[in-house]
Amino acid sequence: MNIPTRLLIALATIAMLLAPLGVASAEQQQTFATPDEAVSALEQALKSNDDAALIAIFGSAHKRLVVTPDEAENRELRANALAEFEAFHMLEETSADRRILRIGDEAWPMPIPLVREHGVWRFATEEGEREVLDRRIGANEREAIKVLRAYLDAQREYATQDRMGDGVLQYARKLGSSPGMRDGLYWPADESKGEELSPFGPLIAASANYFKDRNPGDAYHGYYFRILTKQGKHAAGGAFSYIIHGRMLAGFAMAAYPAQYGASGVMTFIVNNNGVVYQKNRGASAPPLTEFDPDASWTRVQEP
Repeated sequence: MNIPTRLLIALATIAMLLAPLGVASAEQQQTFATPDEAVSALEQALKSNDDAALIAIFGSAHKRLVVTPDEAENRELRANALAEFEAFHMLEETSADRRILRIGDEAWPMPIPLVREHGVWRFATEEGEREVLDRRIGANEREAIKVLRAYLDAQREYATQDRMGDGVLQYARKLGSSPGMRDGLYWPADESKGEELSPFGPLIAASANYFKDRNPGDAYHGYYFRILTKQGKHAAGGAFSYIIHGRMLAGFAMAAYPAQYGASGVMTFIVNNNGVVYQKNRGASAPPLTEFDPDASWTRVQEP
C-alpha cells in the first residue's frame, strides 16, 4: 500500500522519535486504567502541544522522542498528527493485553502499541522506536531532496535578471537577502502591492506555518543547507571556483546534511547546476562540505 507522506509524518509524530534511548520503567511513564483513557490523554496532549504531557505518556526515558530541538517542526507535526487522529481513530484489540491505535483515512496502525502490564495500560514506546525513526528520517530526507531541486530552479530564475543592479547576471551566494536588498534567493514580498516574489518565495509560502517563530540558522525538517561556491576534481569539468571577480558566475551548488545524524537524517545530499542530486552516508563526525565533489563513493538519487 502506498502510504501518503503526510500520514507517515503524522504517525511518526505521535511518537516524536529522534533516537532510540532504551526502555522506560513503570515509575517513569504514565499508566492508564483503560486503553480509551490512554488515547484520550494522547489526544489532549496533542491538542495542547504539551511537551510535559507527551513525555509522561511515552515515558521519561524517551524524552528526546517527544521534545526535539526544532520547535517549529514539533508544532507542525503535532498538528498534522492531530488532524489525522480527528479524521479517524480506533483501537484494534490484537490480544487481551494489547491494543493497536489506528488513525487517518486509511486506518494505518500506530507503530507503538498499548499494552497491559500488572493491571494497567501504557504505550510500549520501545517496541516502535526503530520503525518510527525510519519513517521520520525517510520523510526528512525526501524533504531535503525536494529543497535541493527547488534550489536549482530558484538559482536559474535568480540569474535571469540583474538583481544586484550592477549590470551582471549572476547566481545568489546567499539563501536569505540582506534587509532591503535582493542579494539572496528569498526576500519578503507583498503580491497585493505588485511586488515580485523571490525565487524561493513559493517554497517559503508553502511552509508558512513551519517557518512561524523560527530563528535564523534553525534546521529545516531535520536538515541544514549550505551553498557551495566551488567544485572539486571529481565533478564534471574538474576543480574550479564558481566565483569570478566577486560574483558567482561559473555555476552553483548546495549541500544538505542532517542536523542530528542518525536521528533527523542519515544521508548527505549535494547538487550543482548540472541538476544531478547525489547522496552519501558520511557518518556522524564528517567535517562540513566546502565544495561539490561527488567521487565514486557518492550515488545518484533517482528522479521521482
